[in-house]
Amino acid sequence: MANPLPNEAEVYETIKQKNITVHPLIWELLNHHINNDLYAINLIIGSTVLDGENMTEDNARRVLKHTKEIKDFLNKLSDATKPKTKE
Repeated sequence: MANPLPNEAEVYETIKQKNITVHPLIWELLNHHINNDLYAINLIIGSTVLDGENMTEDNARRVLKHTKEIKDFLNKLSDATKPKTKE
């Protein structure tokens, strides 16, 4: 993990203690979208490295496209699942 939260261990402990769960439909979406994009990124980077080639602009753009798709998916999921606040 690149940048864990300063209190991440406590967050996980709270989740366990309070038995906070994620609905199976949410897990289905997470696994489908994020795993697909990560797989594509791994293919792009892996084939470049294993072929002993430099990263091309096209491959870099393809990786950036997949990272944007992950972010867009997480934003969409967040919008659909966060509690609505009254203004």
